[in-house]
Amino acid sequence: MDSILSVAGVNVSYGKQQALKDVTFEIGGGPVGLLGPNGAGKTTLIKVLLNLVPLDKGAISLMGRDSKRLGPSIRDLVGYVPEREGVRSGVSGVSWVALLGQLSGLPRRSAVERAHEVLQYVGLEESRYRNVETFSTGMRQRLKLAAALVHDPVLLLLDEPTAGMDPLGREKMLELCGDLVKKGKTILIENFE
Repeated sequence: MDSILSVAGVNVSYGKQQALKDVTFEIGGGPVGLLGPNGAGKTTLIKVLLNLVPLDKGAISLMGRDSKRLGPSIRDLVGYVPEREGVRSGVSGVSWVALLGQLSGLPRRSAVERAHEVLQYVGLEESRYRNVETFSTGMRQRLKLAAALVHDPVLLLLDEPTAGMDPLGREKMLELCGDLVKKGKTILIENFE
């Protein structure tokens, strides 16, 4: 199988502090855990994969395409669930996900339709018209997952997707991840609990 993601000899520094040194791996598909202690560079690696942090050295390719050449368009192929908040108050869940769909290049009507689909998929169909600030931690995590899925990416980057969730919410999130893998998604999960 050809690799979905290839990382070769990646080095990243913040001034004199080296965050990543000679990181090399390939992902052919399915679920992959990104484990390590705080400060190991996991979040930096995710930012590099999103082309948000430049490389000092090395190369990254997604589906055989050089990430430098893809530039910001790499995010068309990647869905990202950030560890930190990542949702805006004062809007409904469906409005938020549809907006992110539009920002990903979907026409407005398609973005709204797709927002309804992914919100149902993650179990938020009953709450989709509620303002996001009224959502519990688990609901917000699933909302972020819906937003990451709205443009149907090839690769999902999940930064601590179960952080702060109760046991039932955690189980639901992990079930969703398992189902996404069965549907052919490749998932890189940072420090799942």
